[in-house]
Amino acid sequence: KTDRSNLNSLLLDLEKNVEIHNVKRKVKRYQHFDLNKSTAQHLEKSGFPEYLAKRIVKYRENVTSFKSKSDLLKIYGIDSAFYRELHPYINISKIKKEPDFKLEIDTININKSKLAKNTEKKNKRPKLVRFNLNKVDSTQLQKIYGIGPAYSKRIVKYREYLGGFHSLNQLKEVYGLKKENLDTLKKHVFLSKEININKLKVNQLNADSLVQHPYISYKEANLIVNYRNQHGEFKSVEDVLAIKILDSNWVKKVKPYFTFE
Repeated sequence: KTDRSNLNSLLLDLEKNVEIHNVKRKVKRYQHFDLNKSTAQHLEKSGFPEYLAKRIVKYRENVTSFKSKSDLLKIYGIDSAFYRELHPYINISKIKKEPDFKLEIDTININKSKLAKNTEKKNKRPKLVRFNLNKVDSTQLQKIYGIGPAYSKRIVKYREYLGGFHSLNQLKEVYGLKKENLDTLKKHVFLSKEININKLKVNQLNADSLVQHPYISYKEANLIVNYRNQHGEFKSVEDVLAIKILDSNWVKKVKPYFTFE
């Protein structure tokens, strides 16, 4: 009889343990939810703790929308086991990114504003008076667009080296000047009809003096001096052309700088 009582007691305890174990294994029920649309409250009803529901919404609003179900694992606090339970209930709505019309409008307005300011500056810029190329100084040359301190100094220095420009085309000989700079210069400079340039006295200067001109080499200077010593003073440029060894194109080039006084 005692054994029977003990057996019944054991059976009763076993039934209680089974009931408790079943309660522990009871599967939590989840509801379908949309990662890109569900509110924090809806996520809580779907089976998320409050703190996780808020994290999901915060991530979606401040970082980016969800592209796939696996993106849920990026949320701190969601482990792979919990994710597997949730997986069948996850929906993902595609979020269409609206074009940022405001940004486009702002960009257009900024560009219009810049254009207006540039036009205003251009209109306010005083119109340049054309400069005499043989009299203009480097400061005045710098007022011409594209002609900075370096170019302006080179132009003036080369003019002094030549003894003055007799043609605007001689600007091509200034070191470093590009075509666009030359085109701009020619619009803002001129040469007067009476061009005052420093001329070389061919009948008086020795070879060392003649060679100081950028167009004359030692070879050409010596030929001129030797011919003058042998045949007498030059009367005109035709006498210089009589020196057969001299190139006729070179004589034409240097002619504006020769005087036969």
